[in-house]
This record gives sequence, C-alpha cells and structure tokens, in this order.
Amino acid sequence: MHLNFKTFSNALCAPRILHYVLPIIMLFLLIGTIAQKYIGLYAATHIFFSNWIIWAGWLPLPGLPVFLALMALNLSCKLIFKSPWKREQAGIIITHIAVLLLLVGGLLTALFSTESYLDFAEGEVTSQISDYHARELTVLDESAKPQYVIAFNDIADQDKIPLINAPFTIEVLERCGNCEITRRSDGNERFIGMAKNMSLKPKPPERENERNMAGLTLKINIDGEEQIHTVLEDIPILPKFEAGGKRYSLALTKLKRTLPFKVELIDFTREEHPGTDMAKAYSSHVRIIDGVSSWESVISMNEPLRYKGYTLFQSSFISTPDGDVSVLAVVWNVGRAFPYISGLVMCLGIIVHLIVRRKKA
Repeated sequence: MHLNFKTFSNALCAPRILHYVLPIIMLFLLIGTIAQKYIGLYAATHIFFSNWIIWAGWLPLPGLPVFLALMALNLSCKLIFKSPWKREQAGIIITHIAVLLLLVGGLLTALFSTESYLDFAEGEVTSQISDYHARELTVLDESAKPQYVIAFNDIADQDKIPLINAPFTIEVLERCGNCEITRRSDGNERFIGMAKNMSLKPKPPERENERNMAGLTLKINIDGEEQIHTVLEDIPILPKFEAGGKRYSLALTKLKRTLPFKVELIDFTREEHPGTDMAKAYSSHVRIIDGVSSWESVISMNEPLRYKGYTLFQSSFISTPDGDVSVLAVVWNVGRAFPYISGLVMCLGIIVHLIVRRKKA
C-alpha cells in the first residue's frame, strides 16, 4: 500500500505533466482566440474555455478546465510532497503558491461570475438587472406574478415541461436559440395568436449572443383541449390562455437578477463627434441607494463603479422618442481579486528568492 501511494504521488508530482499540459493550454488559448472572430466571444468562451468536455462529433474530449485542474493538482503535489520546505527554498515555494492562487481565481471566475446589464432612463430607480446570455420561460398569472419559471437551457425540443400542480401541461413543439420566422402553412384552429401565421426555424447564432432572438412554440393541454402558442423573446404582446378558472400568460425573457442595492439615473450625457450623430463619449451620473445610505457617482466609458463585488461599466445607450436610455454592463466576479493577490505574492516570492541567493553568495 505504501509503495502504491508513493508511486502514485511520484506520478502526480512529475514535471513532465506540466511540460505536456502547458502546450495544450496554449493551443486552447490560440484556437479560442481565433474562434472569437468567427463565432463570437460568448460562443468561443463557452466552447473552448468553459466546457469540461468538448464534443468532436460523438467523441468526448477533455476541455480546458480539465487541463487547468491537472496543472493545479500537479503543482500542489509538487509543493506538498517534493518541495524541500527550507529557508533556502522560501522564494520558490512562495512563487508556487502565487501560481496556485491564480488558478484558483480562474476557477472561481469560470464557475461563479455573471455578466448582466441594466438599462434605465433619467429619474428611474431600479435594482433589477438582466443576464446577457441566460434566458427563462415564465408562466405569469393575471396579476403578472410569476407562477412557474423554467430555464431556457433546460427546455428540449419535443419535450414536456414539468410543472407541479398546474391545471395544464406544456409540450415543446419548436425551440430555437436564434429564430428565423417563416410563414406557417399547416395552421388550424388549435393555433392561437402569432402561432397561426408564423413558424420558428433555427438559424446560426449571431456573433454577439445578446443579439440572438430565442423562441418557442408550445402546445398547452387544458383538460384534453389543446392550444398552440408561439413565444418570442422580449415581445411585449404575451400569449394568453385560461385554465382552472384562471388566466395565464407566457413570457420568454432574459434571466432577471436583483442587486443588493438600488441605482438611480440622475443624468445621462453624451458627446458627439463634430458634425455627426456618432457618440464620442457618454457617461451616467447615478445615485447608489443602499438602505438608508446613498451617494452619487459618475460612470463613464473608462471609469467603472465598483461596489459590493459588482462592477458597473458604461456599456452603451439607446435612443428613444422619450430620450436616451443608459445601458450599464454589470459584472459580478468572485475571483476578481485573485490576479492582484497572486501578482503581489509572486513579486514577494521573487524578492525573497533574490535575497536568499544573495546571502548564500
């Protein structure tokens, strides 16, 4: 048993693991960076940087997180079992710890970070933000209160959506992450509203995931009677139906989150290039409201606001007949401090190593 553990630990500590893994990680970074030009940032990040498994047809291949985890395991074993914990090696040990901190930060970022946006007009106060990528199907009651919320990624084509104690059932007839709308030729009395005249067909995703328009065609069974409705993302006219003496509506929207504070837009300003309508710079004068506390700040294109783990960037704006609407990108990244900590620890390790070497000399 002792021999087996020693053999196993020696294998995990072997430097050749790092020698093999590093070129593979570099290859992932190269391919993923090139892929962003053709399939967009979100799709490239999801496929090459976030997935633990990459499917090459029917063949599963290990994704980048697998190799990063293997690299972290190799460095940890080398640090614990093989590194001589002596004063002369202090600088090298501290540097190893810095690299491990960087890998831990990357793992936390990959697992828990979120990217959302907040759009509001002057005078508006809100704490609601919308995810850039995640979408959800919501069944609302007649007072617009959500009764059932289903993640869009959990919905499969030709599948039944599980609903607990609902007076109706929902079956998915058509599903697309980015929809092309075509004229329906097989409509009958079961098709209601938009579904009478339109059919949904999947089309290639846009490079920017937020530009995709998701959609569903749903068959709703109410006491043996079937209705077929089409639900499109962020369409203000919602499909409605009655079941169990109550009225319901269907909405397909981006996933909503709630900030632990409120944001009020006091003023939005933009500067245009002379003689054009093209914006040169724009900024939002906001008030942060957190309980009884409040203060003002300006968020511009190069000056984000950081508070309670959230970073608010001035992303863009939308011109409407009623005035400009400011759009702020809202990023929550639990691992954002790790690169800074890792850099400081690595500098400390190098300084300690140089001091020790100089004393030896």
